[in-house]
Amino acid sequence: MTTLRDAVALFDALDEQHPGADTELHFRNAYELLTATILSAQSTDARVNMVTPALFARYPTPAALAAATTDELEPQIHSTGFFRAKSKALLGMAQALVSQHGGEVPADMDALTALPGV
Repeated sequence: MTTLRDAVALFDALDEQHPGADTELHFRNAYELLTATILSAQSTDARVNMVTPALFARYPTPAALAAATTDELEPQIHSTGFFRAKSKALLGMAQALVSQHGGEVPADMDALTALPGV
């Protein structure tokens, strides 16, 4: 089992090897980063960044996204590829955030990786 000290040492080593490393995805909060990350599978960050402004304007919260349908969502994310699978993953993720996590992205790795699409 990894301890907190082990994790900190790992992050420190990665930071030393890759100073200033960051994502190219544009986001303002954990929900947006999670959504953009799901969309980035088999797509480029540049393509995802073209899609997410309108997506986040229409679905600014997990609750708003959870209320959507695949028929509404698929055309908006079509250009990222695998839009049917991504649509189901995004809706499942948003519904789980609302029903299991009070609409917040969990900080716990096990809870995070249990979300659809993660």
